[in-house]
Amino acid sequence: MLWTEKYRPNKINDIIGQQHFTLDAKTWIEERNMPNVLIHGNPGNGKTSASLVLAKEILGDSFTDNYIEVNASDDRRLEMVRTTIKNIAQSATIGDAPFRIVLLDETDGMTSDAQNALKRIMERYSNNIRFIITCNDRNKIIFALQSRCANYHFKPISNDSMLEVIQSILQKEGITRFEANDLNSFIYAMNGDMRRAITELQAAKASDSSLKAQVDNSLDEYRKILMKIIDKQADSLQAIHNLLYDGYTIREICIGLHDAVLIADLDSNLKFKVLRTIGESEWRSTTMTPKVLASWLIGQLS
Repeated sequence: MLWTEKYRPNKINDIIGQQHFTLDAKTWIEERNMPNVLIHGNPGNGKTSASLVLAKEILGDSFTDNYIEVNASDDRRLEMVRTTIKNIAQSATIGDAPFRIVLLDETDGMTSDAQNALKRIMERYSNNIRFIITCNDRNKIIFALQSRCANYHFKPISNDSMLEVIQSILQKEGITRFEANDLNSFIYAMNGDMRRAITELQAAKASDSSLKAQVDNSLDEYRKILMKIIDKQADSLQAIHNLLYDGYTIREICIGLHDAVLIADLDSNLKFKVLRTIGESEWRSTTMTPKVLASWLIGQLS
């Protein structure tokens, strides 16, 4: 069983590092009522897990019949909202649920027309349904939709909080071979991404490798791309595009390249130039389309 599922939070109190959300969520659970909610933040910060826990605690025994999860990036079309989501909104609740709850995951992949249609459904069927919307980039959510939701930014998990969770998992799994220094270095390399940390930890256990080796292996792809960029190879841009097509965000790519640069054997001046360009690329990621930004990054280093 995947550890990310095995150790997924089951209660609101199990959610770490997002106190601004959990305080409000506890009130909603007590009252069995909630607004539409928009949760945004980097991958691996617990957005989906928090949504699932909130729905379970509000719906109680009626959860299975009244909770629907839709990955908006899989079907981003207007027609999906007009048919699938509208049909769900029109359906009556089952059991003693106060309303149905729909989780729209990765909504920043949904078209503007589809988001506008969703806004109208929110208003028309507010007595029967609540939406929990998650996204990595709030700037890709139309303002009309943002204004109809309680907005929560999920910040990266702190290293101390991640260490507590990792140590708890190691204890439950009976694993004692990882030293404290290895754990600290490993957690630092995860950049606040709890899901990635748990995944890499399970992979290290399964392969009987060290945590450092596991992190290094995860950077192999980025090391190869970095060398293509440094050597000005013609297919360096395509290599980044391939990661985008595989579902990586430009921010994740920048973080991967950043970590690859730090451990690369490069001249200091070149290393600082590359780090500066990667940093600016990550900063620009909220205002530029990923493919154009990838081209800009390669152009700056050519």
